[in-house]
Amino acid sequence: MRAALVLTALAIALGGCVNTPVGRTPEWANTEGYPNLREVPAGGTSANTSSAHWNGVEADLLAARAAAEANPRAQARATQEDPQAFLEEARREIETTRNSHNPY
Repeated sequence: MRAALVLTALAIALGGCVNTPVGRTPEWANTEGYPNLREVPAGGTSANTSSAHWNGVEADLLAARAAAEANPRAQARATQEDPQAFLEEARREIETTRNSHNPY
């Protein structure tokens, strides 16, 4: 019972410390540049869900990629490595290291 009273008193005290009077933004929020939530435009989201828009964006990205790859200063694409060859080489190196530390 005593613990419940202590927790209730702490919750009320914490609520009093955190609570900001209605209509006033704390000074620290103004200095940090946090947005004012009362200035959020009404009418829902402004996200664009049109597939035509995103197809255009994808086309722009692909064109930019082609232009970057056509640049004479662009690096050549890395050759694909065989993952199994990489694993075998790593296993050989691990075995070599293990054997070099094995006193027997």
